[in-house]
Amino acid sequence: MAERGNKLNRFLDRWAGIPLTLCSAGLRAAMGTSALAAPARVQSVGFLCLGAIGDLLLFSSVIAGLRKHLPDARFYLLTTKGNASTVPLIPGIDESAAFGVRQVPAMLSWLREKRLDVLIDSSQWPRLGAVLSNLSGANRTVGFETSGQCRAYGYSYKVPHRADRHEVENFVALGRSLFPDMEAAPGLALPQEPPVDAAQADAMLESMAGARLPRIYLHMWPSGIHAWLKEWPAEYWAFLAKRLYELGFQVCLTGAPGDAQRNVAFLEAHADCPAVSLAGKLSLPALAWMFSRGAAVVSVNTGTMHLAALAGAPTVGLHGPTNPMRWGAWGKATKSLLPHTGACAYLNLGFEYPRPLESCMGGLPVEDVLNALKQLGVYQSRCES
Repeated sequence: MAERGNKLNRFLDRWAGIPLTLCSAGLRAAMGTSALAAPARVQSVGFLCLGAIGDLLLFSSVIAGLRKHLPDARFYLLTTKGNASTVPLIPGIDESAAFGVRQVPAMLSWLREKRLDVLIDSSQWPRLGAVLSNLSGANRTVGFETSGQCRAYGYSYKVPHRADRHEVENFVALGRSLFPDMEAAPGLALPQEPPVDAAQADAMLESMAGARLPRIYLHMWPSGIHAWLKEWPAEYWAFLAKRLYELGFQVCLTGAPGDAQRNVAFLEAHADCPAVSLAGKLSLPALAWMFSRGAAVVSVNTGTMHLAALAGAPTVGLHGPTNPMRWGAWGKATKSLLPHTGACAYLNLGFEYPRPLESCMGGLPVEDVLNALKQLGVYQSRCES
């Protein structure tokens, strides 16, 4: 997700994006917009998701909710290249395309050729989503009015983005601007059969353990700006892995291809850590399939945490700077943990870091994680039944 953390992109989005949003809104108003067709007659709906993997996973709630109201409409999804790997897991999409965030002409061309009746922009703070919406040619557009971001000019329906509710609830509010009675929750289109890479990893893990053991997946690596502030201490991960191994679990370390070497370095530095690295070996659908059959997932706050929870795995989210009320795992069996000490839970949109930058993650003890797993019934049945 280098595009999201790119300082130049963020600079351009603010200092060029705000005037471009105003100008594009004026152009849209000058061209005029036709009346929104009755919901039953909407034939084409577009969705913009220019955020991270976690954003798209949570935004699936809107897509699912609108599909219930518009079963015959054609749904189009535009993403960035950074979250495009998530698209196969999103139910209800008929056609999608992925672009780099600076490929604005190509994005506009793709949107305009769809002749959209409705376009819903999931962007919370970037002005790019608003500019694309204003110039998309869509009959009606929906987007967030976010305090201090100067981005809501031109939308047909402006939805207040609130800091006092979970992001799923904010996303659902976008859909309710069209259908006030819409009920929805995020979900995954899990593979019915194990993907090839999942089957290979499954066989490898069983061979290494000499048996089919219940697996717990650990995801150590956050993303985004100042990602190091969201990292749990390495020695805590090593201790947790040893405790889980003693309880009879096979411990697996997940990660993107870029995390593979970091996992190797971690295992070399902790030679007694009984864990196997899967970083870079699994596609996102394969990882979701593995999670759906795992005993549990423990993850820092990142897209992998959301993937695990939506796949149905008991999920423990380790939150430091990120506010779990806003960005906690969404699922039936989840626990969100915060450190006991230090400044934490201050991130709303993702960039509200206080100075000086100080990590609080050392204040979240391993025992809290083990207790959370026990409360979720993950290892209680293995050591007490």
